[in-house]
Amino acid sequence: MIPKHALNAIDKLLQDVCNNKFPFGGKVILMGGNFRQILPVVKRGQPADIVEACIKCSQHWQYVQRFSLTENMRVQAEEEEFSQWLLKLGSGTLPLKADGSFRGCIEIPEQCLLGENESLVDKIFGVADKDDYAKRAILTPNNVDSLAINEEVLDRLPGGVKNSLTPSGMPVHCLKLKIGAVIMLLRNLDLKAGLCNGTRLIVRALQNNYIDGQVLTGVSVGKRVFVPRVQLTQSDSNLPFTLKRRQFPVRLAYSMTINKSQGQTFDKVGIYLKNPCFSHGQLYVACSRTRSFNTLFFKIDEHSLQGMSFNKCYTNNVVFTNVLNL
Repeated sequence: MIPKHALNAIDKLLQDVCNNKFPFGGKVILMGGNFRQILPVVKRGQPADIVEACIKCSQHWQYVQRFSLTENMRVQAEEEEFSQWLLKLGSGTLPLKADGSFRGCIEIPEQCLLGENESLVDKIFGVADKDDYAKRAILTPNNVDSLAINEEVLDRLPGGVKNSLTPSGMPVHCLKLKIGAVIMLLRNLDLKAGLCNGTRLIVRALQNNYIDGQVLTGVSVGKRVFVPRVQLTQSDSNLPFTLKRRQFPVRLAYSMTINKSQGQTFDKVGIYLKNPCFSHGQLYVACSRTRSFNTLFFKIDEHSLQGMSFNKCYTNNVVFTNVLNL
């Protein structure tokens, strides 16, 4: 979801382009969104800072006429119970554990839980044809766990590693790919062709200077495209320098962070919570990427805010109810 300062920038741009001082240059703007989902990211921000960054706190919100969409088109028609559970999850109205361990946490549906000795990777990808891998995903709250799962799935693909890149003089970095691997773009390459940040492709061939891929999502499904090396800049405000690297703007896409999955739909979703979700809407976004309880699976590690208690599994669900009520 865009922060309010981005909306303010759009307003000023349209006023300037249209030479009109009315809001948004007198143009009608159509916006879509769900405040149950992940809110704008505010670095080291407190909940109040995150809420303040929302477009609901923008001076332009007073001009917004709201319309509510009442039918979940992603969820299967016969899964009304799942649809209602998602709404309660996103609104923070599911029953909370009242006392003892994990007080204030929600219960995970029993049918979605994997056993202690069950593998989430096996459950999601074990019997799937490799061409179906793109329709499945394992979601995690943080990037470290996602990268580890991607490595595990890649090792299951037949064939040897075709590309391994570790540039000298840079922090440890290694891109490993195989023919048939599912990858995701990390940069916008061609908006008109649908090659945007988050677009998934399957690797068909690998060359020294480009990746030959077939688009799996978006407006260009089935199209063969070439992904070149580009200069990527990674900066950290805590460092007195900027890191630059010329590389392929892709990563494996069997597992991704919950934030990255927003807006996508999968036939089968696994959620690995080594640690509980830590920001508003994360758990709601993760669970709503699929269509029913039957295609949603949890693997949860013990933590002070999640785990087993009396044969039931609980985890933390962060919801800023004040932003929903604005």
